[in-house]
Parts: sequence; C-alpha cells; structure tokens
Amino acid sequence: MKKIIAVATIPAFMLVAACNGAAEEAGEQADDVAEAEAEVMDAEAGVAEAEAEVADEMGNEAAEAAAEQEAEELEETADEI
Repeated sequence: MKKIIAVATIPAFMLVAACNGAAEEAGEQADDVAEAEAEVMDAEAGVAEAEAEVADEMGNEAAEAAAEQEAEELEETADEI
C-alpha cells in the first residue's frame, strides 16, 4: 500500500515543481521587460538632454527648460523601475 501511495504522489510533486519553474521563468521575463523599459527611458532621457543642449545653443530658454525637466522625469522613472 505504501508503494502505491509513494508512486501516486511522485507525479504530484513533479507537477508542483513544473509549476514553480514556470512561475520562476515568468518572473524572470517580467524582470527582463522592466529592465528593458528602464533602458529605453534612459535613452529617451539622453535624447531630451540633447534637445536641451540644442535649445540652449539656439537661445530658446523655454524649450531648454522643458527638455531638461523631461530628461529628469524620465531618469527618475527609469530609476524607480
């Protein structure tokens, strides 16, 4: 009788292990997506900083300030991710 119970519980343990593996894989994928989103935001912040430099060279203080603000917000959001 004990052998039957042991054999019957083995597939259940394997199923639980497989579910945990799938959950772990999904968690890793979510982390990868979040990291990629943060990298994109950092790149967008770099673009905004470049726009601020161009606006500065053109003497457009309002556009410069807006681009600098956008860059800061993007960097902060990327850091939070």
